[in-house]
Amino acid sequence: MGEIKNYHDSREEGARVWAALTSQLGEGSGFFGAMFLSFKKLLKKHLLYMVIFGLIFGALGCLYALMQKPVVQAEMTVSYSQLEKKIYADMLYKLDELRSSGQFAALAAVLGLTEAQAGSIHRIDSKNIHNEPLVKDVSTQKVPFYIVVEVYDESVLPDLQKALVRYINEPPFVRERLKLNSQNYQAELRLLQQQLVYMDSLKKYFLQNQKNPDAGAVTGLNSLNKSENDIFSRIRDLQGALQFNQNIEVMDGFVGHQAPLTRRILPWVFIGMAIGLGLRLAWVLFR
Repeated sequence: MGEIKNYHDSREEGARVWAALTSQLGEGSGFFGAMFLSFKKLLKKHLLYMVIFGLIFGALGCLYALMQKPVVQAEMTVSYSQLEKKIYADMLYKLDELRSSGQFAALAAVLGLTEAQAGSIHRIDSKNIHNEPLVKDVSTQKVPFYIVVEVYDESVLPDLQKALVRYINEPPFVRERLKLNSQNYQAELRLLQQQLVYMDSLKKYFLQNQKNPDAGAVTGLNSLNKSENDIFSRIRDLQGALQFNQNIEVMDGFVGHQAPLTRRILPWVFIGMAIGLGLRLAWVLFR
């Protein structure tokens, strides 16, 4: 009997708790519903003024955008051989840090430009082949990437392109590595040229002493010719590598272009409208 009584007491207690929770939920729902309706009526009452504020501040945002100096954007496509993409992105990020902090004299000294040219730079950035920030790209694939700049004066682009290529190509540690590559290429080239001379002599001797060559002799001669062709191809590759022994190579240089007027104005219009609506709403709620 005691167990049955405890069971009934537990059920009744659970029912009372559930009823209390349901009542509180209903009260909370009613409170938030009333608050939402009150806020809705407030918005309807002041909607006209909020729209007016939004339009006024949107017009101010448009005016602000029109007053800004026009910016010319340009992209340069480069391939690379020595370092990883993340390192190049970090090098360019340091340049943009100098620019954003207003250290144009230091930026001009690093790039070998005049201070006026450095002051004309609005942004220095980099992107990978997927148009994602290069600074976040830690992949090891040797694919080209983009150097992106924005300038106020388009005439600075040719000098800026040369300056950025020089800045990336000529750090001391990179120069030493390129110098070592050059020495290795030249050593291998000398060895291959000696082998080519030796194989020419071997072919000459072979032809002079084989007046009636059999099938085996013909096969050996063909093998020598193939080896000579392979060596010649490798020599040609090494000569090309010596000629383009650079940290990066420009595949497509800067070509300046301005963003459409609507793309420059619309963000500031929306920002102005949002500020106007927010100010009017704050005035209504906290006055």
